[in-house]
Amino acid sequence: MNHHRELGHLPPSATRTPSSATSGAVVESAAAALVAVWAHSRHAAVTKVSSIQLQALLTLEPHEHINLATLSEALGALPSSTSRLCDRLEATGWVRRSASQGDRRELTISLTASGRALLAKLRARRQADLAQVMDEMPQGARAALMLGLSAFTAAASRVGAQREDHTDDPWTVIAGRFIA
Repeated sequence: MNHHRELGHLPPSATRTPSSATSGAVVESAAAALVAVWAHSRHAAVTKVSSIQLQALLTLEPHEHINLATLSEALGALPSSTSRLCDRLEATGWVRRSASQGDRRELTISLTASGRALLAKLRARRQADLAQVMDEMPQGARAALMLGLSAFTAAASRVGAQREDHTDDPWTVIAGRFIA
């Protein structure tokens, strides 16, 4: 078994100034650890929420209300699948469907106070879990990580802005909502 591939274990080369290729592998390993902490936070919550339910709630969060077609497109799902998802979310009390004010034939979907509270609770849990991991790090490493993450985020924004394929991939959009 390669113990360097386990979460939290970096290859010995990571302690030296790594090449771009090695840096990519180290960042990938760190991203996997981060995703594992996020997943633990979601699964450890008192109220269980599936990945697709969370994606839908995060998609709805910045909007007062949106229609089914818009939500389906954002999730990359068929309208019939999104409608069934909304049935389940409405049954939990996390979303509400109502007639559109502009077109009474169209239904709009919005987060309820309960849905917003769930997202706030999940964010708080995730931040607490991340803080627990950060507390396990030496203070100097935490400071270096914060500096490095700030630089990484800025560089990712610059690279993203330079890309010609400005696709609005649903996963990219949803991932951005995690930090909102």
